[in-house]
Amino acid sequence: MILANLILPLSIKAEEYGIILIYHKFDEQKTPSTSIPLNDFEAQMKYLKENNFNVVSLSKFIEYYKKGYFPPKTVSITIDDGYKSTMKAFEILKKYNFPFTVFLYMEAVARYPDFLTKEQLQKLKNYKKVEFGNHSYSHGRFGIVKDKKTFEKKFIEDTLKAEKRFIKLLGFKPKFYAYPYGDYNDLTVKILKKLGYKAGFTQDPSSAGIYSNIYAIQRQPIVGHWGSLRHFKKILSYEQLPVVSYKPKFGLINTDTINIFAKIKNWQNYRSCGVYISEKGWLKLKKNKERLFLEGKINIKRQKNRVGFSCYNTKTKKWATYFYMIVKE
Repeated sequence: MILANLILPLSIKAEEYGIILIYHKFDEQKTPSTSIPLNDFEAQMKYLKENNFNVVSLSKFIEYYKKGYFPPKTVSITIDDGYKSTMKAFEILKKYNFPFTVFLYMEAVARYPDFLTKEQLQKLKNYKKVEFGNHSYSHGRFGIVKDKKTFEKKFIEDTLKAEKRFIKLLGFKPKFYAYPYGDYNDLTVKILKKLGYKAGFTQDPSSAGIYSNIYAIQRQPIVGHWGSLRHFKKILSYEQLPVVSYKPKFGLINTDTINIFAKIKNWQNYRSCGVYISEKGWLKLKKNKERLFLEGKINIKRQKNRVGFSCYNTKTKKWATYFYMIVKE
């Protein structure tokens, strides 16, 4: 978390958050759960343009994060995997002159039939507003850990193997990493930092901002039934809940029984608070000044759960959320 002084012109009201969108496939009817119709994608890009959203590159988004402020309505667009259908989206993104980032599954690109070819990668690279990031070599699940040493060795080897092919195809080393399937833990965070990455990105469905860990930055998935324009407008209205501390911590935990609480800034502005746990759904939270908490302990059975805090901001009239992942060792 970075809390720098706000240094925006007085005429501009600074925010503490922005929104990062994730797409995967476009017009792929065989895999509707990870795809979005191209007409819907264009409608979303048109909505961003006509409503004066500040659509920025991922590099610019991280620059705002480090400075501790975001201009209002800041959005960044990312596409995971590197399927050939990315080229369909590319034509629309060019039309609206939007920057975007493609996270590449390195074993597959320029090799497997459904993925971008070398020529297509070069065409994308020639567009000055595109960035590329690492999406692993094997597209494995890097959340669950059986043995820490074995896990760390495997994740490091996979990341470096991806980098080697990335450099071969694109000529430079990636600085951003998006976790396959959105699976991560505190070991992956530690390793990405050690390997020199500037930021890591999850699929935790909430806004991202100064309260995010820079190696576990949340992104909003726009896929399947979440791909409608109605849902798109809804997530664009969400704020980041100003969570300054919480329990359980993100990443690995070594218990089946957890206490849940969060400490939030400006607590007096928030009401109707709840917590989401993947295997439990939404549960109502109690609030004691800045502390949100669930009475008593709860048992969890799944190895992986997403946890999300949500409150209504009575001052801005918006819902605010904060999501992260926990993984049982």
